Amino acid sequence: MTSRTRVAIAAAAALIVAWPLASVAQTTGSATPTLQDGNKQFIRDAFDRWAQGRGDVFSLLSDDVTWHITGFDPAIARTYSSREALMAGAARPLADRVTQPLKPVVRGIWADGDDVIVHWDGTAPLHDGTTYRNTYLWIMTVRDRRIVAVTAFLDNAAFKAALAKPPRSN
Repeated sequence: MTSRTRVAIAAAAALIVAWPLASVAQTTGSATPTLQDGNKQFIRDAFDRWAQGRGDVFSLLSDDVTWHITGFDPAIARTYSSREALMAGAARPLADRVTQPLKPVVRGIWADGDDVIVHWDGTAPLHDGTTYRNTYLWIMTVRDRRIVAVTAFLDNAAFKAALAKPPRSN
């Protein structure tokens, strides 16, 4: 066996050993962060700030976001075609009925490419002394550090019951 053959065999063996290790590194997160990892961390950071009372996720929405609330109750389940429509139709009406901002507690965050899924619980005291509680699952599409689309799963009945309460008097 020539030295050139030995070098070729050693190089091939090194590739055979290194290739599976490289794929393990990618799946365990020790490789270079991906766009998917960046989007997941971006959303995680936003929810962490929101939980600490330093902002919310709504400020990250693109102006032309498409936000779809699932369900069959036409008073709640609908698609909003802009940030302002969502704020006027859902976010502000709830904010008018709580005495403190909604506080999120994240159960889990997953990402697949541009899509980030967050499973979370939200609570806030209402003006009548009761507490609004809901569990959400949001599937968010993130592009260029903006949320451009959301499909929101939630307990429509709990949301509707909160909106049936009187708003705060100004």
